[in-house]
Amino acid sequence: MEYYTELDLAVTPIYFLIILIIGYFIRLKNKGNPFYKFFLPALIIKLFGAFAVCYMYTNIYGYGGDTINYHISGGVLVNLLKQSPEHYFDLLFGSNTPEKWAYFNSETGYPFYWKDPNTFSVGKFISPLELITFKSFPSTALLMAVIGFTGIWKLYLLFCEIYPKLYKQFAISVLFIPSVIFWGSGILKDTFTISASCWYCFTFYKIFIQRNLKPLNIILLLASIFVMVAIKPYAFVAILPGSILWGILGIIKKIKNILLKMLIGPMVIFLGIAIGLVLWYIISPNLERYSSLDSMIEKAYEAQSDLKQDYYYGKSFDIGEFEKTPSGVLSKFPEATMAGLFRPYVWEAKNIQMVVSGLENFFILGFTLFFLIRVPISFFKQIFENPLVMFCMIFSIMFAFAVGISTSNFGSLVRLKIPFWPFYLSALFIINHHRIKYKLT
Repeated sequence: MEYYTELDLAVTPIYFLIILIIGYFIRLKNKGNPFYKFFLPALIIKLFGAFAVCYMYTNIYGYGGDTINYHISGGVLVNLLKQSPEHYFDLLFGSNTPEKWAYFNSETGYPFYWKDPNTFSVGKFISPLELITFKSFPSTALLMAVIGFTGIWKLYLLFCEIYPKLYKQFAISVLFIPSVIFWGSGILKDTFTISASCWYCFTFYKIFIQRNLKPLNIILLLASIFVMVAIKPYAFVAILPGSILWGILGIIKKIKNILLKMLIGPMVIFLGIAIGLVLWYIISPNLERYSSLDSMIEKAYEAQSDLKQDYYYGKSFDIGEFEKTPSGVLSKFPEATMAGLFRPYVWEAKNIQMVVSGLENFFILGFTLFFLIRVPISFFKQIFENPLVMFCMIFSIMFAFAVGISTSNFGSLVRLKIPFWPFYLSALFIINHHRIKYKLT
């Protein structure tokens, strides 16, 4: 199959220049803001990350892969739009039920992943991008990189707003993690997931901590939830509990009067839990295999059983056998979470992508052990006393556990874990900041 055409040579440079020009004017508009010194470098690296993903899937992998299939599916939906707008919008905003397969024919082509609603959603979401890029593969990848960048940049600005002195450290933890740059830039599920997670964090803070109820914030929060639920439901399952605690503790911490805090505190906690349960009740029908504990356990068990198959050629990892019960899954919490956080180790790397990930994991493991060994009391004290750090850690650990318990091989693990990296590493920088500031031991 021909992945690149003459059209790409005409369209891609134009989009690249437009993005850079817009980025330059955004940087110029905020030239007095020290946070924005990283704006253009981070944006440019994301754009080249998109090109790198395109190159890897078409030249190194050779067989194409998910990103090619998403691109083809998005193009098929563009063809459907031209042939039957009614059918296109029915699919775009509705579910892909079996009878809707008849919408496609030899002229439109046929999309991939029809039987997997979460994966098929990627094709739906990128179809508007395919339309405006004339179905150019690298141009669509560039626009995906911009989508990914918007989320991580908002997260960076949020962390800088709360801890302005750490803007250089947050640039490292949010903007310049190699695996996040690479896997969060192309036409992949992970680009949508990490951007949606970051937008959720940003808008949640604006609405529930700062009580900024602008309609745009509410719309963006709902949109981020929709994207997570549509593509990777477990991302929402992982981010919801920590964010509710963040909102509850953030409100309680602002109350200065001790008596008033004791009176209002339980009410705020009850209200936060109630809101979380109502939100879960509304969204759970769309979570499919993540809508109940039993279904999540079944999925985790199937994934771990899959790793024993021969087609992984030694690239899988095994956290051991476990029973299909809540206690059985929880018994693997340490192994699964450690795998999600810190594997693959450097010596487990089988290719250059895994080597880079292994080096990242080695650095972050060392950073974590530094605090656990040197300042263990203040490490855990910061987690439980700082609502933002608590949120970041709960989200990271729950996401790492979900990935570790349900992922069969290192290739997937490297890619799937990127949404929590900015949160986890930023939490470590915040803990280190308080350690230095208050001379904690």
